Amino acid sequence: MDTTRFTLAGLAMIAAGATAAQNLTVVNAPRAGESNHAQMLAEAFGGSFSSLGQVEGINAHAGGSNLTDIGYTNGSFTFSRIADSGSAGVINLKNVSGSDESWSGGSYRAEAIGGYSRHSHMLGYMTEGGEFQTIHATGIMGENSSIHPNQAFTWAVQNGNGQTYYGDNTMNGGTDHMVSYAMYDASNKLIGAVLFFEDWHGSASDYDYNDFAVLLTLAPAPQAALLGVLGLGGVGLATGRRRSQIA
Repeated sequence: MDTTRFTLAGLAMIAAGATAAQNLTVVNAPRAGESNHAQMLAEAFGGSFSSLGQVEGINAHAGGSNLTDIGYTNGSFTFSRIADSGSAGVINLKNVSGSDESWSGGSYRAEAIGGYSRHSHMLGYMTEGGEFQTIHATGIMGENSSIHPNQAFTWAVQNGNGQTYYGDNTMNGGTDHMVSYAMYDASNKLIGAVLFFEDWHGSASDYDYNDFAVLLTLAPAPQAALLGVLGLGGVGLATGRRRSQIA
């Protein structure tokens, strides 16, 4: 997929046709007092987000509906679901044609933007070589970090109990613990992605995927970042804003 999109007028129809054939994980309604994905996006980016439509998906919560939203838009930003499985390829922030199970090496900036959980969280990733890398404790909204993996990897989150859940379903015994959206601006250009994690497993989990949310954008390569710090590449690295601790 190119980094530009069709006009919003035909987006719902195009997205529905493209996504219906993919494997999407169902996002269940959140518990009372918690926000769903549309509301969390509004809290992070402003405006009011409406659904682009629904298709049948795979629900990890027994007895729940099999319908799930394919994305949301507020007119300024559009978030379109990335397939959760069904592709052997890798994706990145320039090409999201595939599933979110495997991401290509590169430079990523990850920022915590929200979540509803009694657990603290550590964002990380698992490399193809089977090595788990933690990024930082991301329970603080606005806390961010840049990473530069040099091989394909899978995103993961570790909760305060030391349990780790992965974006690759097969690493969780076949149950998905991460759903993701590609983020487009008003000109339909791909500018990032948002990851939503479920930090609990089994019958006790509601699988509403709102426990921890992370915004991904492109980060400067390490060489460019070093030049910035030295004053040779323009503006130096910016520090992330901090907000209140996530419950």
